[in-house]
Amino acid sequence: MNHIRHALLLITATALLTALALACSSDDPPSQPTTEAPAEQVQQAQQMDPPDQSQPSSPISQSQEVQEQQAAGESTDVQQPEESQAQQSVRSSSDDQETETTVSVRAEQTTQQAEDESDTQSDTDEVQQQEQPLEEAEQTAPSQPETDDEQQEPAAESVAEEDAEQDQQQSESSERERLQLRAAEIAARATVSDLVGINAWLNGEETTVALELAKGNVVLVDFWTYTCINCVRTLPFLTAWDEKYRDHGLVIIGVHTPEFEFEKRLDNVRAANAEHGVEYLVAIDNDYATWRAFQGRRGFWPRKFLIGPTADGSPMGVRYDHLGEGDYEETEVQIRAALEAVGKDLSNVPFGVDVPVPDRSDVARGVQTRELYGGWSRNVGGGGPYAGQEEYFLAGLGAEYLYRDVDPEDRLHNVWYLEGLWRAENQAIAHARTTEHLEDYMAMIVRARTVNVVLTVAEDGQPYDVYIQFNDDWVQPDFAGEHIQWDSQGRSFVRVNENDLFRLLFFEDFSEGELKLSSNSDQLRIFAFTFGSYIGGE
Repeated sequence: MNHIRHALLLITATALLTALALACSSDDPPSQPTTEAPAEQVQQAQQMDPPDQSQPSSPISQSQEVQEQQAAGESTDVQQPEESQAQQSVRSSSDDQETETTVSVRAEQTTQQAEDESDTQSDTDEVQQQEQPLEEAEQTAPSQPETDDEQQEPAAESVAEEDAEQDQQQSESSERERLQLRAAEIAARATVSDLVGINAWLNGEETTVALELAKGNVVLVDFWTYTCINCVRTLPFLTAWDEKYRDHGLVIIGVHTPEFEFEKRLDNVRAANAEHGVEYLVAIDNDYATWRAFQGRRGFWPRKFLIGPTADGSPMGVRYDHLGEGDYEETEVQIRAALEAVGKDLSNVPFGVDVPVPDRSDVARGVQTRELYGGWSRNVGGGGPYAGQEEYFLAGLGAEYLYRDVDPEDRLHNVWYLEGLWRAENQAIAHARTTEHLEDYMAMIVRARTVNVVLTVAEDGQPYDVYIQFNDDWVQPDFAGEHIQWDSQGRSFVRVNENDLFRLLFFEDFSEGELKLSSNSDQLRIFAFTFGSYIGGE
């Protein structure tokens, strides 16, 4: 700003000196001769640009006049000397810069003032926020009793309830300890193994035979697997005994030891329990630990062990051992005797259960078709061979082979035959290709009242159909098993939608004929066939 002011002063001084010089030249003639203009030109000049007599001839004379007017006390309207264009430009630039500077300074002052006010407001808000929690804390803080007399004492009833609860917990703890000690004493003198290596429990909590005996009960251990038709036939009796004698000290433990790999799945066993109404304890013995402890390496389904105090003085021994089906009345006699031996009063409990006892047909004895397995392990070392064609054994485990069926007249009993492309697997015989006209099949001679087959769903869980024929004709309703359906063409089939035992044929009388199974799906796997000869179809 200072250099601008200096420039303005310099310009103003220069203008004053120039005006003064012009004033002097108008009063004095030039020192050098000049050429005078003609009179006409002078007159034109005067006429064209007449001098303004009212204006002072110089700034000095104007200043003197102003001073005289001010001395006389008159109001004056002083006119500044006329500036050149350059002077006006300099002044305009100076004024603009002064204005911008002033505006900038004022803006800075305004901004600073706003910031100061904001800081002041923030400080005020912060103080208020700091004070607010204190006020809230004062408002929400629980009022303290002014005196000890105002404190509430626990009610006498509450104290009594707490004492009773503690006494009950101590009593239960003492009872558990007593039972555990008693169970250990029983196990130390046992003449039979306890349950070992159980993978899971269904329908109840984990237990042991010794612990149940310590409670004063007797235990019936039943080895079973849910696709075994022989096991399934015994389940109605087991569920009836459980319902009848459970409240009198009988504890039934179904030890589920799987025959096939898919039977290890808990969901499959749960579904079987629901289907057959099994509500007693089920111990999952997927690793065969309890199976071997009771039966050794070669055991049987079904098999029952009734365990309790024995005549030789053992507190834990086998009172009764039954293999297979049947003898249901004798089994109940043994159950009642074991319960009475531990002090149970059954005088008001009638003997017998309301379950029909099947009777095996005399015609079937010695001629019924045996259980047939599809897997390689069974064919080469588990009671086989079950395959009727030599090519099965030549092809070997895992190999796919295109079989050609033998003449039906050359078929033997108690073996099965293949037509088409099949693959030997460890636990099943598998159809190895997709077809369109059911050209691949398995065939066999059957002699029985009932025919059942164990099948599994496809690897992706999707169902597929297996078509069933008997004596080269479709199954008729009068001897169809409960899983048989018919398509729009009248062809009989079963829809494989779960891993289970499927009931194919149900004859009123003992029958003989040719059974044939076929499917267009390459997911068909046949694990086993079971047969029955009981009167009534079982």
